[in-house]
Amino acid sequence: MVRNVIDGKVDYDEETGKWFYKNKKNQKFSIGATSEGVKKIAIMDRLLANGYLDSNSIIFIDEIESALHPEAICQFLDMIDIIANDMGIQVFITSHSYFVIKKLYLIAMKKTGLVNCISLSKEKQISVCDLHDGMPENSIIDTSIRLYEQEIEEVL
Repeated sequence: MVRNVIDGKVDYDEETGKWFYKNKKNQKFSIGATSEGVKKIAIMDRLLANGYLDSNSIIFIDEIESALHPEAICQFLDMIDIIANDMGIQVFITSHSYFVIKKLYLIAMKKTGLVNCISLSKEKQISVCDLHDGMPENSIIDTSIRLYEQEIEEVL
């Protein structure tokens, strides 16, 4: 599944002692020339493949959307869903992306357990909600709604 998201894999070359990215066309690129989004997903793949992560693990991913296309974000979140629910690993994600919140909401709609969303704001107190109850009230959602309303005003 991971290889489909990043169109290849990251591997270690024993001879040179260096990491590299190899795409589906068998082209090799140094890890330094590989995008941050690909590295982020590849690291997760490596941690899973080598058995480093188990049900006692906790994963923190800061700004999961950075350096990823919205479609890749959704695929990565599907992977996180499997990791959290099938492997029992607790995952904490930070984001400023409407795509991320919306995808987590759609994932939550299919789940029976809690899918908590904690919203932090300078102006308001910390808000905690379960995404089963709907999209959270926070500045990311508020801004998305305002932009939609502005678009409707412009069209009408």
